[in-house]
Amino acid sequence: MKKLLALCCLLFGLSAVAHAAGDAPTDVIKDASRQILDVLKQDNGKNTKQIRQQAETLAVPMFDFQRMTALAVGLGWRQASAEQRTQLTQQFQTLLVRTYSATMTRFKTAQVDVKPNPVMSNGDRDATVKTAVTLPGNASPVAVDYTLNKGAQGWKIYNVSVEGASLVTVYRNSFNEEVRKNGVDGLIKLLQNKNAAPVAAAPAAKGNR
Repeated sequence: MKKLLALCCLLFGLSAVAHAAGDAPTDVIKDASRQILDVLKQDNGKNTKQIRQQAETLAVPMFDFQRMTALAVGLGWRQASAEQRTQLTQQFQTLLVRTYSATMTRFKTAQVDVKPNPVMSNGDRDATVKTAVTLPGNASPVAVDYTLNKGAQGWKIYNVSVEGASLVTVYRNSFNEEVRKNGVDGLIKLLQNKNAAPVAAAPAAKGNR
């Protein structure tokens, strides 16, 4: 799905400048989207690699990749040993960064409208921030929900849903099938092979978180 690809490219920038743990989740998304788009706008066609690396450096520490991996792997996560979980997280993080950051600069003119009043849950430790994103060449805004968790290091994104289609669920569908066929080690090997191959397009969205 093109919309999922586009919004996930932005996903790797929208959390780039989450501040202190006390910040409201809506403020985190507002500040981050503004600052990462400012970085992307510096792309002039000659410095694309440097701009992408700068955005990645800012964004990656602001994600809870372990939580994202646990959700994406699903039942297989419970079967995995501590070492296997570490490998899964490392490989899934690499896959996400390689897949979505490669085309991030294409969306430097996107407009992000962050809605007030996030949906709080889990004793106010989780928040879903709703946004409307207008992409280049697309007159109709796309509804995007960012799910964040507040831990010791502040708010971190661990899922994104584009028009109801969840990033982690997209991967979970294929990951569960691989675990059923070849076990957790088979999934680790699959991710390693994907990361060793040329960057492929984002998977199509088929469900909700």
